[in-house]
Amino acid sequence: MKFTGNIIRYDKDQESELIALLESEPDWNAFVRGEALGAFKAALLSSETYIYKSHGEVCGYLRALVDEFGIYVSELYVAPRYRCRGFGRELLGKLKKAHPNQSVYVLSDEDGYYEKLGCRRIGSVFEL
Repeated sequence: MKFTGNIIRYDKDQESELIALLESEPDWNAFVRGEALGAFKAALLSSETYIYKSHGEVCGYLRALVDEFGIYVSELYVAPRYRCRGFGRELLGKLKKAHPNQSVYVLSDEDGYYEKLGCRRIGSVFEL
């Protein structure tokens, strides 16, 4: 099956599907457990959040903080079965396209991934 998809702005219609996706992921389910869940839901709505859908199913998302000094990627997640298909790159590209005159920064423990994308290291962050 060929994996293609589209990127949409997040709204509450995707909330339950995104939360279910993250609940199944041990490294990510802390966002959707207990007291963190309410804060996470609020953060999704108050941040610039994009959802990646493939074949009608949520398979990833990006959440970023935007201010006049730059764009700061808070989370970038693609479900394991959809990885290595360029979905993360597409989500980052959508964010950069939405803010062509601002720098986009990522603080991550996945250095190899951002280096592979060609991001430039600036101190402890990466710039797209």
